[in-house]
Amino acid sequence: MIGNRIIIYRAVIIAALFLLFVIAPGAQKPSRMAMWVIRDQMTNKESIDKVIDFAGRNGFTDLFVQVRGRGDAFYQSSLVHRSQSLPGNNFDPLKYILGQAHPKNLKIHAWLNMYLLWSSDEKPPYKQHLFFQHPEWCSVDADGVRDISRKTKDFRKINTEGIYLSPLVPDVNKHLIAVVKELVESYNVDGVHLDYIRYPKNCYDFNDIGRKRFKDIYSVDPILLSISNKSYFSGMEAKTIEQLMEKWDEFRRDAITELVVDIREVIIDTRKPILLSAAVKPDPFDAKHFFYQDWEKWLKNDYMDFAALMNYTKNAELFENIISKIDPLIAKDKVWMGIGVYNQGRYDALTKILVSLTNGYDHLVFFSYNSFVSKPNYFPTIQKAFWVND
Repeated sequence: MIGNRIIIYRAVIIAALFLLFVIAPGAQKPSRMAMWVIRDQMTNKESIDKVIDFAGRNGFTDLFVQVRGRGDAFYQSSLVHRSQSLPGNNFDPLKYILGQAHPKNLKIHAWLNMYLLWSSDEKPPYKQHLFFQHPEWCSVDADGVRDISRKTKDFRKINTEGIYLSPLVPDVNKHLIAVVKELVESYNVDGVHLDYIRYPKNCYDFNDIGRKRFKDIYSVDPILLSISNKSYFSGMEAKTIEQLMEKWDEFRRDAITELVVDIREVIIDTRKPILLSAAVKPDPFDAKHFFYQDWEKWLKNDYMDFAALMNYTKNAELFENIISKIDPLIAKDKVWMGIGVYNQGRYDALTKILVSLTNGYDHLVFFSYNSFVSKPNYFPTIQKAFWVND
């Protein structure tokens, strides 16, 4: 068994070296190189200084810094409660990192978890949290189970991340728009980066408010469309039922797109040069039909400036297969290729870099900074991909 793993590891190294010296000479260095910085690195000045130092020494151009994790704030806000992870003083992580990064020509994108609200069995430590203030805003699945009633073991079983807010509740999107508005008006960020701007799965969202809104338009409770036994629709043509199911999919998908469009308008109104982006499911078909995250539409219609594809697979063939699915009409600088460095070896990641560059995707994002810190030899290895033409 051990011998087989060694053989596989050597094969990966040989493949990476082959790509490096045989295929990649025509590849360019990344035009933009970014990394996601998780909120646990945003709690004090010392940690932030290390982030800036690492980014500056290694040629990074952009940082996606997490300032909203679970319905909290790593910045000064009158709408959102200060994160419990921050010290009890007035330290403002976002203000501090902007002050440190901009003199070094590093661009800062405020990374916000949007619909994902909570993911722990321990309840939020403050009553102002949306968990307590608006439990009726939370998502419901096709079985009528409310996310807010689940435990972490339940989320693991159904393979979702935690409690989500429902995109079909108008007040949810109004709140999220207000959160972004306050942030972009208060801080000179270079970008707003939206994460978890999707449903947990396509068996969501059957929140009572969303169901009523759909029924008011189409005279059908969508919960009936989720049931395999369609006897409720006796006398209705199969084509009509199919059209209603498509309308339900569109209804859910449009709610997410409407939020993106509204956030875009908020940013435009500031008259600041702020880029709007999102971390998205990498397969465009899966994103659209299983998570109702139509990021190709967002890019084609200029609803956002770019999407960061979370193309984290360890398999190089699958990685390139995802790339082949991207609509060729979308400009390649609107797609930033996300590469996981937390879940694969450095030579595997190096291969993904070369595949991206060879396919013309020269905007790269790594998940995440934490992995580079914990494995000091990792980045020097993958950096070799950028030295090919030196």
